[in-house]
Amino acid sequence: MTMTKTAAKPSEQRTLQRRQAKQQGRTRRAELMLDKQAKDKARQDHLDGRQTQLEARVVELEGLVAGLNERVQTIERDLT
Repeated sequence: MTMTKTAAKPSEQRTLQRRQAKQQGRTRRAELMLDKQAKDKARQDHLDGRQTQLEARVVELEGLVAGLNERVQTIERDLT
């Protein structure tokens, strides 16, 4: 008499169920890890983009300050 998976002993069925549960757990953890990595990458991309924007704004503000300094120096020169 041959045994099939449906006719397996209860202990063999439980062992099979545990193996399947372990594999499902591994699969789920792998999915969660990939999801976390994707979120981390998206966050880093956002931060990199924001940093680029801020650096451009700093350059713009430095130019404005330099222009104002020149105007102040011109005014001071004219006053003396």
